[in-house]
Amino acid sequence: MRHRLPSLNALAVFEAAGRLGGFSRAARELRISQPAVTRHIRGLEAAVGHSLFERAHNRVTLTEAGLRLWQAVNAGFGDIAAVVDSLRTAEEGSALILSTHAGFGQQWLMPRLEGLRQALGGRSISLSIADRSVEFDRSDFDIGVRHGARDDLGRNAILLAPETVVPVIGGRLAEARPELLGFSPDQLVDAPLIHMDEGDRPWMTWAQWFRLAGVRRTPPPARVRLNHYPLVMSEVLSGTGIGLGWRPLIDEMLETGVVAAVGPEVVRSGWGWWFVWSERAEAEDVALAMAWFRTWFVAAEPLTVRP
Repeated sequence: MRHRLPSLNALAVFEAAGRLGGFSRAARELRISQPAVTRHIRGLEAAVGHSLFERAHNRVTLTEAGLRLWQAVNAGFGDIAAVVDSLRTAEEGSALILSTHAGFGQQWLMPRLEGLRQALGGRSISLSIADRSVEFDRSDFDIGVRHGARDDLGRNAILLAPETVVPVIGGRLAEARPELLGFSPDQLVDAPLIHMDEGDRPWMTWAQWFRLAGVRRTPPPARVRLNHYPLVMSEVLSGTGIGLGWRPLIDEMLETGVVAAVGPEVVRSGWGWWFVWSERAEAEDVALAMAWFRTWFVAAEPLTVRP
């Protein structure tokens, strides 16, 4: 493993630069010089064989390859941090367990997790990832964000946002094949589609998306199915095909042009992203967490915490 990975110091510098959007900011956070940040990034780019940042007018943005690597590094560091936090607080028993899906946790929550922790008064958070419904049902948690239908979630659930899904392609594929941007839903049936394994997951399938988009034909059987959402988006960014993108997970990617929509948004009635909490959760924790989520999901339902 050690021989396959680039320098861990370089990865830490890269994560900070990607998260903060600049080499100077990364240098200040890590308390090193900006030239040292530049050396680490150049060494990492040489190690992976790709440019990781686009530099223009004293500003840097992640390239497509850079975004793929940053998501993996950020998720890996996040997992390590969650485990370390869990170990540190095991004796105290004070960590708040937050359960969610891999896609929501990695792509939306991780960059904002410190803000949630501060909203909870600096309390430690243990992040638990459970993609399948049965995993949620069997796991111990205090609060969480789940994707699914209202009837499947029990009484302690309020809607953050409806399920809104749109087909997307990577920005470079959009530049190479601009005709895809004008495809109708019916034309997408024969396009290269990236599928996610269905199993015990509530995520919308391509067949469901086509039906909601008014297409009567069904897509051909998937040659490959990926077992969780971050893998789907990784393939989208690599330019191998078209994947379904869930909002708000892809909002920043759409805004920055990292991905481009190639079809209309569809909304599945009664489905969405839900804030949930267990009976064991403290009412104050639930209220504070929900107030924080409400700053991001302005259309969220009102919260009523039952005693």
